[in-house]
Amino acid sequence: MRNKKWYFILVILVLLVSNAATFAVANGISIALGNKVIVQTKDSETSEYIVKLLYLKNEIEESYYKDVDENTLLDGAINGMFQAVGDPYTAYYDKSQFSSYMEQIQGSYVGIGVVVGLDEDNSVTVVSPIDDSPGQKAGLIPGDKILKVDGEEVTGLNLDEVVAKIKGDKGTSVILSIERKNTDEILEKEITREEIVMKSVESQILDGDIGYLTITQFESYTGEEFEEHLDSLLAKDIKGLIVDVRDNPGGMMDTVVSILDRLMGESVIVYTQDKAGNKEYMKSDGKSSLELPMVVLINGGSASASEIFAGALQDTNAATIVGTTSFGKGVVQRMSDAGDGTGFKITVSEYFTPNGRNIHGEGIEPDLEIEMTEGLRFQPDFNIKQDVQLNKALEIMDSKTQ
Repeated sequence: MRNKKWYFILVILVLLVSNAATFAVANGISIALGNKVIVQTKDSETSEYIVKLLYLKNEIEESYYKDVDENTLLDGAINGMFQAVGDPYTAYYDKSQFSSYMEQIQGSYVGIGVVVGLDEDNSVTVVSPIDDSPGQKAGLIPGDKILKVDGEEVTGLNLDEVVAKIKGDKGTSVILSIERKNTDEILEKEITREEIVMKSVESQILDGDIGYLTITQFESYTGEEFEEHLDSLLAKDIKGLIVDVRDNPGGMMDTVVSILDRLMGESVIVYTQDKAGNKEYMKSDGKSSLELPMVVLINGGSASASEIFAGALQDTNAATIVGTTSFGKGVVQRMSDAGDGTGFKITVSEYFTPNGRNIHGEGIEPDLEIEMTEGLRFQPDFNIKQDVQLNKALEIMDSKTQ
């Protein structure tokens, strides 16, 4: 009896789709994804759209003059729904894109080794090249705007779609057409893809007793790297710490919180607020704090998690912030696995610094603004003596450690 009932329902749906009609079945047919019910037919308006979608898919498959892949059509429909939100950080990942994303957060991937972000015009722009990467060797610098990938215009595509086009198999090449910032110059760069092994933390001793620690991104492995480098610096009896998050595009909020928990006393680190007004506070437990003078370096490429990091230390007077105003990405995304090899990312809330600052579109203003030529640090012949922002941080440390 049960099988006959569902067969009858299926026939009704097929007939409705064939006639591009709408439907409303009163007795609660459900459509599930994994173990979640996502649509019930008592929602007649949603049901009408589902019928329309299936009808149009069927029309394309039957009428288009070439064969089309059903899964490609459905993935495209889902992707279009995410794009319709109008938020560049809300995106759908097909199986290939989601696999690449998961590879990257595990610490390695095949690509050209540049971190990219969205500028104020929502154009995909180089934030920073990874040291010794193919992208750096090809001469890409922060601020380079990517216009084409292998001759295909990428203007209007979201960040993840462009990244997926740039990535590829090891040993293959990709041609990027870029617009260099503050010039009318359009450059073409042919770059051979390599396996990129991500290292997010480096450190050294400057001026004999000042620890200098750079964090290039906040990923799942960053916290462990940070602990190792900080412990190594402290074992050398440093008198102060400079943390460099310039051109750090962000990453995982939990990682930032765990790192700040090592540096700050008991305090709110960040809180988020969703559209319903619900707030979630993330705090340092106060069990440990770094009892040393600190300076944090930021610039226009410091975004998202980097801004949480700098904002928390600034609001609590735990560090002096030096450089230029940060990027200004103050929204939080939730990444989810759809359970079928695909995934999706949705902007779910805004974040606020301990003093209640929402810096989305505004950025973190440094305590001491020091301008520096963009991309200078990534030039092959760069000398640390040219780094005016770092030199200013060292001056501040000198005054605090006398």
